[in-house]
Amino acid sequence: MWGMRIRNSFWAMLGQDVSTTPEAFERVRRAMLQLVETHCPDADGLRHRLTYAHDIDALWYLRSPLLAAIAARRGEPVAREDITRVTLLFSRKPPKVPM
Repeated sequence: MWGMRIRNSFWAMLGQDVSTTPEAFERVRRAMLQLVETHCPDADGLRHRLTYAHDIDALWYLRSPLLAAIAARRGEPVAREDITRVTLLFSRKPPKVPM
């Protein structure tokens, strides 16, 4: 119970939708996988983690390793620009969380 409230509060603080649709989840996953294919096709471990991420939370936390992988191959400016576009896919108004 407390864990769910903390998680919902965290997402609300970030302005993220905690109840994304399966379609939105897949749109984010596809965008992140496309960045792997475009910039770091040899990052098999990251590709695996993105492919088997079970929810939007997991994808949110995979932004950092994705940024690092892109930055290592293409430079930080390119990586930050790409991650900014992916982050915008997460943006939604948070739903009201019942207490």
